[in-house]
Amino acid sequence: MGSWILAVLFVGFGSVFIRMQKGRRLLSLVKASTATGTLCYLLGWSQVFFAFPSHACRDFFDRDPAVYLDRYESGSFPLVATCHWDNGEQKELVSGWINPLLFTCMAVLIGCLVALAVLAYRRNRKGHTR
Repeated sequence: MGSWILAVLFVGFGSVFIRMQKGRRLLSLVKASTATGTLCYLLGWSQVFFAFPSHACRDFFDRDPAVYLDRYESGSFPLVATCHWDNGEQKELVSGWINPLLFTCMAVLIGCLVALAVLAYRRNRKGHTR
């Protein structure tokens, strides 16, 4: 699942929500970042939830000396599922593009919401009701 093709598809799916009509750009960016971020989080969460250490993090008995699983770390924010072996090797089970895309979507969403709040405050302060 380390492919960037899914990331491009997710961003393409989110861009469907973008409308370039004047006055609706921020709302469409809120929709696009929410849709893309939700898809990204659900995929990453499924990679964490369905990463069974007994299958994904096998011991290496064929090596000399044998390498055993030391610990398994998982978390849902940020999305992490990592196998650690006693010889220092690590294996990340969540795709490398998921967390950066998720945090980018969150930053765009927060920026748009702040901009919408500032615009609403300015409209109400001037007495415009639309």
